[in-house]
Amino acid sequence: MGQEFDRRERGGANSLSAEFIKAAVEQYRTNQLQCTADHLGVKDAHSIWFDLPKLKKFIADIENLAGSSDSSVTDADLGIRMYYAAYPENCEDADIKKEYHKCHTLIMIPTKKDSSSGQTIHRDFNPLESTDERRLALATVNAMAQNHGSLAPPDNCDGESY
Repeated sequence: MGQEFDRRERGGANSLSAEFIKAAVEQYRTNQLQCTADHLGVKDAHSIWFDLPKLKKFIADIENLAGSSDSSVTDADLGIRMYYAAYPENCEDADIKKEYHKCHTLIMIPTKKDSSSGQTIHRDFNPLESTDERRLALATVNAMAQNHGSLAPPDNCDGESY
């Protein structure tokens, strides 16, 4: 497959070789996506699109809320964990398209570096909460999270290259 990580400098921008991307996408479609179709009978999505303003706002909200609750937090302490998830078949309480039911999705959760145990752990945390115990435990009704990208299919697949 060659060198998957492109070492050429592009002003510090991250990159992967197109060959690696194609191989990884094909591996997913041949295995996980096909298994979902064969064993669960679900015609699942193969990509999720998020608009840049939504992602930028989510990141800015994490930075602002984390910083306002703990002034010692730095950008290097923060991150985002992406959970693979599937929409429940019955989501009456959520604004989810019926075509998305049972399809996979990503749910993004803020993380905060914690070295209190002597090792560095990137813990899920909720900057909407006011106390450290509740922020790190996520023992709350609503957790700061991002979801609601555009699943393809059922949404339009035009523009995809891989």
